[in-house]
Amino acid sequence: MTSQKADPKSLVDFHTSHKFLLLSHSRRHYQEMGRLVARSDQRPFRERVATYQNLLLEALRIKSTPKKHADVLIHIMGFFKKELSSVEKQELLEIINKHKNGLIPLIVPITLLLHYVRKYDQPYLKNQYYLEPHPLELKLRNHV
Repeated sequence: MTSQKADPKSLVDFHTSHKFLLLSHSRRHYQEMGRLVARSDQRPFRERVATYQNLLLEALRIKSTPKKHADVLIHIMGFFKKELSSVEKQELLEIINKHKNGLIPLIVPITLLLHYVRKYDQPYLKNQYYLEPHPLELKLRNHV
């Protein structure tokens, strides 16, 4: 969250758009940050933002794992439960499990999910930094 747009709505928006990224590092931090965002009237806003920033940095220091990514990917898959056929669901689960077991890089299930986000015009997922957190040219998700 930038200091240029520091208001309660921008804090909620930031937390919402970083949900899956945070979950891939620390579910506990994500939940604690969510409680902080939801309690908008109990503490001064600047104090909440400072606490939120500290929790954000703590969360991002926690290493993500293939298992954590698999949990997040399956959660994201739930957004398409009505759109995907049973064959597509099975294929996606197999790809997620291959990543979880270290057989394929994270970019593979992410790419398939991004395809579904565009194909089914899923607005909530379009705003998730987890799916595209950095420029593709860096190839940070291409390693097993």
